[in-house]
Amino acid sequence: MTIQVVSNYLNDKVFHAVMIDSLQRGVSSILAASSSGVLLRSTRTDVCMISAANEETVHAMLAELDPNHCRLMIVHESFAIPIVEKKYNLTRHVKCVSSAYLGPGLPEIDRPDLRIDRLGTDWVGWVCDHYAMDTPSYVRGRIEAGEVWGVFSGEQILGFIGLHEEGSMGMLVILEEHRRQGLAEYLVTFLTNSLLTQGRIPHDHIIVGNDASERLQRKMGFEISTRNLWWMTKGIRGPYSDIDTPVD
Repeated sequence: MTIQVVSNYLNDKVFHAVMIDSLQRGVSSILAASSSGVLLRSTRTDVCMISAANEETVHAMLAELDPNHCRLMIVHESFAIPIVEKKYNLTRHVKCVSSAYLGPGLPEIDRPDLRIDRLGTDWVGWVCDHYAMDTPSYVRGRIEAGEVWGVFSGEQILGFIGLHEEGSMGMLVILEEHRRQGLAEYLVTFLTNSLLTQGRIPHDHIIVGNDASERLQRKMGFEISTRNLWWMTKGIRGPYSDIDTPVD
C-alpha cells in the first residue's frame, strides 16, 4: 500500500526523477509517505529527498528524520526550505531544474577517433584539478565506485563524466581546448544509453541560469521540469551535478 501511495504522489517522472530512480534501484528507504508528500533517505549515505504539498506535511514528515542523519536534502518545494534549514542547519541552497530522458535511447554517435574508459584511482588528482564542484574525498569515492568515465583520443584525455552518489548524471567537464567538438554530447549519449540498459531513468539537475547545459539537453531529447528544486547542504559542496557547468 505504501508503495502505491508513493507511486501516486511521485507521478511527475521529470520533476521527481531522482526520487523515482532511487526507489527503483532500492538505494533509498521511505521514511514517510502519504497522499500529500514523500520523504526518502539513502540507505547508503545521509542524502535525503522530500516533496510535499504543504508546510504541514513537511513538518510531519521531518519528524521521522534524525537531524544527525541528514547532511544533504533535495527539496522539491520552496516552502520547505526554511523548515529544512532550521531543523538541519542546511544553509547552502542551490536552485535547479530537473532534467530526464524518457525516450527509448539516443542515437549512437560514431566517433572511431575516440574511446570512453572508466577512470581508476590514479586519475583522482587530475579530475580534482579540473573539477571544483566537490571535495577530493567525494571525487575519490565516485571513482572508486567505478562511476566516472573519461573520453580519450589515443592516450590523451579530453574530458569526463560521472554519476553522483544519489544517482544523477554530472561531473561533466570538457577541457577548454577541446570544446565545440561534440564531446559533451558524446559522453552524455554514452551514459544515458548505459543507464537505459539498466532499466534506469537517466536524469540530472541543472543549476538555474545555466542556459548552455539546458540547450544541450533539450537538443538531445531530455525533458526539463517546469518547477524548481533545491539542493541544501551544510558545506561548500555543489549540487552534485555540473552537467550544469557550461560545456561544449
